[in-house]
Amino acid sequence: MRWWWFGPSVNKPELEREMNLMKQGGIGGFEVQPVYPLGLDDPAHGFRNYPYLSDEFIDALSFTSEKSRELGLRMDLTLGSGWPSGGAHTPITEAAGKLRYEIVSVPEQERRVPLPYISTGETLLGAFFAPGTPKNFSASNAREIGDIRGGAVQLPDDLGAGPRVLLFFIAGRTGMMVKRAAFGAEGFVLDHYDRAAVEDHLTQVADRLMQAFGPNPPRAVFCDSLEVYGSDWTSAFLAEFQKRRGYDLKPYLPALIGDIGDKTSAVRHDWGQTLTELFEDRFLVPVEA
Repeated sequence: MRWWWFGPSVNKPELEREMNLMKQGGIGGFEVQPVYPLGLDDPAHGFRNYPYLSDEFIDALSFTSEKSRELGLRMDLTLGSGWPSGGAHTPITEAAGKLRYEIVSVPEQERRVPLPYISTGETLLGAFFAPGTPKNFSASNAREIGDIRGGAVQLPDDLGAGPRVLLFFIAGRTGMMVKRAAFGAEGFVLDHYDRAAVEDHLTQVADRLMQAFGPNPPRAVFCDSLEVYGSDWTSAFLAEFQKRRGYDLKPYLPALIGDIGDKTSAVRHDWGQTLTELFEDRFLVPVEA
């Protein structure tokens, strides 16, 4: 049984009543999932939403754990609130990442092109010159430009005539927030490819939750959904790609947004394979441990 604690706003008599009903109905156990409030605090009627991970919330979990064992009900617990994993403890530098790119037309006489806006938590990976227009450029003829200074790309004189663009690749952030989060658990979805982000989540959320159980942990913890929309990058991706695939991805970044020829499919396969391995190594392994 999925048992959503809205708010969370729970009290022990009601928790006990519902567990008794589950037992009477033949339900073998439940999974506690704290989610969004359904009402505002109302002191006149004694209604209050307890902040996620507060002492009151942990006390309610502890009571539920003890009562469920007494009734012979299995108890599972969501490793966080809402979905995907993340929350108030996740800074933008550990938030879900994505490869962001911008394509800028370059006038034929222009030799200095300002960098695009780089937001907090983002890093410029590189700039590539390519012939063509923003909607129809030649990725196979893309050429990395390494002269970046003074907030601008400095173009050489040997780029030829005709329409041209600059492709800017940026290690960005999705900005996705945790869905259906409980009061006090609102925040960014964490970067599932970043071991430090995952470890911070386990330390600040999982360790706190386990304080409710003492020597009797829940039967299982539960990761509620992996709907991390648009996340396809992480801060150390280039270094990890080099280590795992044996070559530098940076010169081939245009292959991720265009056709560079025969190597396009291989580069994209290696990029996807690296993401899969990072997810396994940096999220699944520490969570299962």
